[in-house]
Amino acid sequence: MARHLLHGIITPTVLPMNASAALDRSALECHVEHLVASGVHGLWINGTTGEFHALNAEDRALAVSASARAAAGRIPVIAHVGDAATRLAVDHARAAVDAGADEIAVIAPYFATYGREELLDHYRLIAEAVGFPILAYHMPQLTKSSLSVDCVLRLAREGVLSGIKDSGGDMTWLRQLLRGSEEAGLRCFTGASSLTDLSLYAGAAGATSSLANVTPRTLVALYDAARAGNWARARALQEQLEDLLEAMRAARRAPTLSSFVTTYKFVLVSLGLINESHAAPPLARLDEDERHRLSSTVVPMIRELEAAAHKGETT
Repeated sequence: MARHLLHGIITPTVLPMNASAALDRSALECHVEHLVASGVHGLWINGTTGEFHALNAEDRALAVSASARAAAGRIPVIAHVGDAATRLAVDHARAAVDAGADEIAVIAPYFATYGREELLDHYRLIAEAVGFPILAYHMPQLTKSSLSVDCVLRLAREGVLSGIKDSGGDMTWLRQLLRGSEEAGLRCFTGASSLTDLSLYAGAAGATSSLANVTPRTLVALYDAARAGNWARARALQEQLEDLLEAMRAARRAPTLSSFVTTYKFVLVSLGLINESHAAPPLARLDEDERHRLSSTVVPMIRELEAAAHKGETT
């Protein structure tokens, strides 16, 4: 898939781990195979849902190589390589390309605060290091500095950026970006699960919803409906996904961004798609009541959603 054709449902892939918080390579390969079979259009490896912040350089590269091997060229593998400094991100980027990544994505450097020119140079140097345009990962709630719409479009016009994943959740920001994206040759993806249908309607090229780990067929059906102009169906599917998100939040004692990682892992184990639900410390484990609520409410909802989407594929 050529870079300028990147589109559709791209899964920010959960990283299965063993009890020592090391990559469970065979489980990851099985998960990737299920995602490919479910029709997703790409994999986003080492993202927030993939716990990139908890991985060393070797584990990041291993996650990319295992995913690329399982995908086997059927769908593109996008490797997120963000870190707190440009040199570190460049090292991750080169290792990811060597490991088989088709695309590179980068969040703004975190921990310290950076100015406009520093951020621009950060992305320029990483794109120069790999030799092709990269994607920006816009998630300002996790960084002290973030790219403005003008900066993103400037980098796209320079040939530094080919696309962006916007997980900021600000529809006005995304709408402003979309207004200039076609002229700049930029493909925009929403990372906000609750804004998938709205973003597609506004002109986004696709979505990188973490829900695609557990409801890939449903999201592909939503995307297909949007491309066909069937916005009533797209909205109906989005409403079903909203019900699922509410059930997930209700099942957890303290629903946070990070707690969704362990939720997804538990659900994937319950569905027989990965082996264990371990996550990297200090992420808290699910307690007995949370597991019960997920098993009794969320897992049946997912089975029903995916069965209905699969039936729609085969009828």
